[in-house]
Amino acid sequence: MPVLMLCYILNYLDRSNIGMAKLQFLRDLGMRETAYGLAAGSFYLGYILFGIPVNVALGKIGARKSLLVIMILWGLLSACLAFVTSPTHFYVIRFFIGVAEAGFLPAVLLYLSRWIPQSQRARFNGIFLSAIAIAGLIGGPLGGYIMTFGDGLFGLRGWQALFLLEGLPSCAMGLTAYFYLRERPRDASWLTDAQKQEIESDLSPCEPTASPALQPVHDSLWTAFRDVRFLSLVAIAIAGAVGTSSIGLWLPSIIRETGNHDILFIGALSAIPNGAAIFAQYFNARHSDRTGERRWHAAGPLLAAAAGWCVMPFISSEPWLSILVITFIACATFSFTGPFWSMPTKLLSGTAASGGLGVITSMIGLGSFLSPVIMGWLIDRTHTMAAGEIYLAFVLFLGGAALLLGIKPDKVPV
Repeated sequence: MPVLMLCYILNYLDRSNIGMAKLQFLRDLGMRETAYGLAAGSFYLGYILFGIPVNVALGKIGARKSLLVIMILWGLLSACLAFVTSPTHFYVIRFFIGVAEAGFLPAVLLYLSRWIPQSQRARFNGIFLSAIAIAGLIGGPLGGYIMTFGDGLFGLRGWQALFLLEGLPSCAMGLTAYFYLRERPRDASWLTDAQKQEIESDLSPCEPTASPALQPVHDSLWTAFRDVRFLSLVAIAIAGAVGTSSIGLWLPSIIRETGNHDILFIGALSAIPNGAAIFAQYFNARHSDRTGERRWHAAGPLLAAAAGWCVMPFISSEPWLSILVITFIACATFSFTGPFWSMPTKLLSGTAASGGLGVITSMIGLGSFLSPVIMGWLIDRTHTMAAGEIYLAFVLFLGGAALLLGIKPDKVPV
């Protein structure tokens, strides 16, 4: 788990550091907010176009080889962002980073499903996915530090040094993951035969903790497409991804709108929401595992985050109140991840598992591609973050409502 979490921390750093770098490169490259939104969103266009074929293939080649190739490619491409000289360069490289990363999260979730029993999966998914918040906790202060003190390093601007120094470590972690991880418990030399049998027994599909709300499973991707429950999972996945990615992409800008313009200070403040979200994410996932309830543990946090975004436009001039509310939003948004990502692998089985995860991540890519463009356009049109914040509230509300309406309440005791 620590190796996988470190991989995901680097993944999210390379994906979201554009939000901090934006504070400098918009002026250097002559970009407007809409162009930034397109640059941020073009990453997810690669997800859309390559998500399904990449994720069907990963079921055949395995998680270890997938992580090796994926991490080396995205690390090199992320470092190349340091040398862009036009918005077009940004669009193209971000697109190919999205192509490279299309299989990362599904590969890890598929890997965890081969090691972690369903009854504990929300907690372990929550622990793993807390890497997003940890990346924000580390990335803000680290990005502010690099951009402040790395400005002029090797003749580079601060934002260029940021992309270079945060991109290359991913290549080394790809090699580490390949040599350290084992595909299944039976392949692990550090486990005894008894331990291997115990883990395999725990992974038996006849677990008593299965939720009736997610029965029966589908072993065909086509039948899953005709199931409103699967479509509900897709809808909330899009909303949740829009919410989590928007925090990384726009948090520095939201903080700057309160009147703080020092990059080092903005980076330090951005650690607060992400740090708090780590604890909220873990405790919500743990409570979901204890009760066996997934539906409200996934949808409820997004509805709460939607309410928080509705409040933000009215307090944008109050620095510490804004930080308090955005911290609440981050806690709520990240809390949905653990319970949610334990649901698709239970609804899908066999060949539909990797393909279904590919569908979900591809649709996540569609929403995440369009969302920054819409946000940037709204900011350019209104010259304020308020319209974009109301838009985020609307998306999160729709996602939470879709899950509650599309999946019947769990019948296990709460």
